[in-house]
Amino acid sequence: MIKHLVFLIILATSPALMALEYGGAIENTQWQVSGSVFECRFEQTVPGYGTGVFYHRAGEDIQFRLEAVRNLMAYSNAQVGIMPAAWQPSRKSEPLGTAKIVKESPNLSLDSKRSNQFLHALLEGKQPAVSHYTYYDQQRFVGVRLSAASFQDYYPQYLQCVNQLLRVNFDQVKQQRVLFQSNGHNLTPTATKQLEDIAYYIKNDPRVTAVYLDGHTDSIGRRFANREISHARAQKVEQFLINNGVNPDIISTRFHGDRYPIATNKTAAGRAANRRVAIELEQNMDILIPDELIFRPHEIISAKTAAN
Repeated sequence: MIKHLVFLIILATSPALMALEYGGAIENTQWQVSGSVFECRFEQTVPGYGTGVFYHRAGEDIQFRLEAVRNLMAYSNAQVGIMPAAWQPSRKSEPLGTAKIVKESPNLSLDSKRSNQFLHALLEGKQPAVSHYTYYDQQRFVGVRLSAASFQDYYPQYLQCVNQLLRVNFDQVKQQRVLFQSNGHNLTPTATKQLEDIAYYIKNDPRVTAVYLDGHTDSIGRRFANREISHARAQKVEQFLINNGVNPDIISTRFHGDRYPIATNKTAAGRAANRRVAIELEQNMDILIPDELIFRPHEIISAKTAAN
């Protein structure tokens, strides 16, 4: 912890001691907000290095990412922290631990807690920073920081983007199991909530081109009766989706009785897991996102613009 603090203080107060430091100045800091109903990107270009991105996916919390054009940092744990505001260089830096640098982009990804701490720091005029020795020489260091310049002008656009995100994302609904009571095919409150989220997502993502429903039972009862029950369960789910706006042409339904258990039928818990309709969504990423689902920020007049 002391090592991290010392390093961040050096980065904040004595850039000359650093072999390489990357970060925008007041006059060239560039923020951009882009996205769709599926995700938002609130990003700053780091001149000469890459991009610092606050990535917010629908249904999830924010994640800070460092995307390098050419990564210079060693592929190990880098130091992460918050430097004081440019006009308060004597203030202490705040070390936030370490995060792993990887070869694939994004080269660094922070957990939601530290990502929110980065965002909060910018609201206070402070500078989030990542620092590490280079992959080619452990005696040479690289520091990357985000500038808070113009942040307040673009932050409202980021909030607009977040507010229009869907409440769930594809990965959260693409494979689901709707469970049923013994010998029954009525939907429980939990199943209803699951299906509401699935229908909601399908209606809002034109890239979902197929929905597969597979009905199953436990092994209690005769095989023919179980096939009928599994059929009724699959039909129940299918009808719910159709009633909630899903195109019936993309739904395929099958029923299997007790032929494909996913757990033992010797226990109550196992039988409960087997009484299910498995739902799988298929998404075609070659389909372009329609223009009406792309984020378009409302006009925001900053204090600086209003003064002019």
